[in-house]
Amino acid sequence: MVHIKISKGLDIPIKGIPTGNPQSLILGGGSYPLLAPPLMALDVKEFEDLRLKLLVKPGDAVKIGQPLAEDKGTPGRFFCSPAGGTIRDIRRGEKRVPLDIIIEVAKAEESLTFSRIDISRASREEIIEALKAGGAFANIRSRPFSLLANPDTMPRSIFVKAIESAPFAPPAELQVIGHEKEFQVGLQALSKLTAGMVHLVYRQNTPLKAFSEAKYVQRHTAEGPHPIANQSLHIEKIDPILSAKDVIWTINAHDVVAIGYLLTTGRYYTDKIISIAGPGVLPEKTGYFKIRQGFPVEALISGRIPKGSMRFISGDPLTGHKVGAEDFLGYNDYVFSVIPENVKREFLHFFGLGLDKYSFSKAYLSGHLNNTDREYDFTTNQHGEHRAFIDSTLYDKVMPLNVPTMPLVKAVLAEDFDLAETLGLLEVDSEDFALPAFVCPSKMEMTSIMKNGLRQYAKEILQ
Repeated sequence: MVHIKISKGLDIPIKGIPTGNPQSLILGGGSYPLLAPPLMALDVKEFEDLRLKLLVKPGDAVKIGQPLAEDKGTPGRFFCSPAGGTIRDIRRGEKRVPLDIIIEVAKAEESLTFSRIDISRASREEIIEALKAGGAFANIRSRPFSLLANPDTMPRSIFVKAIESAPFAPPAELQVIGHEKEFQVGLQALSKLTAGMVHLVYRQNTPLKAFSEAKYVQRHTAEGPHPIANQSLHIEKIDPILSAKDVIWTINAHDVVAIGYLLTTGRYYTDKIISIAGPGVLPEKTGYFKIRQGFPVEALISGRIPKGSMRFISGDPLTGHKVGAEDFLGYNDYVFSVIPENVKREFLHFFGLGLDKYSFSKAYLSGHLNNTDREYDFTTNQHGEHRAFIDSTLYDKVMPLNVPTMPLVKAVLAEDFDLAETLGLLEVDSEDFALPAFVCPSKMEMTSIMKNGLRQYAKEILQ
C-alpha cells in the first residue's frame, strides 16, 4: 500500500458549496431527491475526436441501454441510450459532427437486456466484448494522452479513482453506496483485463468498507488539497509512465459500479450522484442529487437560480464547460455549477483594497489576511487580460506533480514535443493544469493548451 500525501495544491474558497454533510450521507446510506425530466440526451461532445457512426434517426423508438452510436475506430464500442422513448432530435456541430442525441422519455420506459457474465469463469475477451456492447467500455481511458482505451492493448496496470477533490465534486463514496456488490464485481472484472495490478486509490480514513476492504486490487490511500484526486498524481507515485509505450488504463468509482451492474444484471446503468452548487445558486437550493445520465440543464436550474446573468457550467468551475439552458449535463460530469456573469467593468477596481476578492498571489489585501474559514463570491471576471508569462513560482505552489509547469506549457505552445516529452508531457493530463491556470497572473488558458497539445502529439506518435 502507498499513502499519497501532498501539501502543494489549493482548495478554492468559493461560496455555494452543496448543502448536506457528505459524511452523514455516507454513513446514513445516502438519501437524495430523484428528479424525472421529460427529455434526456446522450451527450457525445466529449468524444469529438472519434468518428462516430449514428445508429438511430429522429422518430426511432429506443430502449434504455440501446446503442445509439458506434466508434468507427473501434468497432463494437457503443454509446448507449440513457432513457427509453423516442429520438426527438440529433444536434450536430461543425462538419455535421454529432453533439447530442435527444430522447423524448416515454411514460413506461423499456430496457435492453444484455447477457450476464460469470466473472470467475469469463475470459478477458468475453468481458471486453460484454463491456463494449453494453456501453461500459466507453468509460475506460488510457494513459498517456488520456484517450479512450484500446481493447486490443494489454494495459500494464489499471487505476481506479475512488477519491474526489475538485470544487463541489460529490465524494466518491456517494457513487458506490447501495451498489457495493456491483462495485466489487467491477473491480474483479478489471483485474482480468490487465497483466498487472488494479490500483484503487481512496481518501484516507474513508468510512466505506467497499473501498477499505476491496478485493482483487492493491489499495492505496491519499490525503491533501486539490488536486489530490487527479490520476496523474496517483500514477506518478505508484506506477510512473516512462515512455509512450507504457499503457495504463484509468477509470473512476462510479464507472466501476456501471461495469459491475452491467455484468451482474445485464442492464445499462444510468444513475449518478451530482452536486448543484456555486455562488449563482440560491443557498437553500444547493445539494447532492440522484439523477440520470444525460439530464437536461433546464431541469437542474428550475427554481434554483436568482435573477441576473449567470454562467451555467457542466462540470466543476475549474474544468467544466459552459452550457445553456437548452443543453444537457456532460457525459462524464458530476457537478453542475452556476457562477454570476460579470457583465460590466468595475470602476477603478485596481485602486481597491480587494477585501472582498480572493487573491492567491496576495495582489489584494485579502491575500494577507487569515482566509482559513472564509468563502468568496467568485464571478466570471478574470480581473486582467492575457499577457506574457510573468511569475513561474506561483504555479509550483499548486502543482504537486514533478513537472516544470511553465517550461512544459511553453514547449507545447511552441509545438516542440520532443522537449515537452522530456519535461513530462506523457505524465500529465489537461486537468492537471487547472489550478495553475486559476492562479496564473498572465491569464493563460493552460488546460486548453495542454489538451490540444496532447491531442496533437498523440496523432503524431500513434500513427
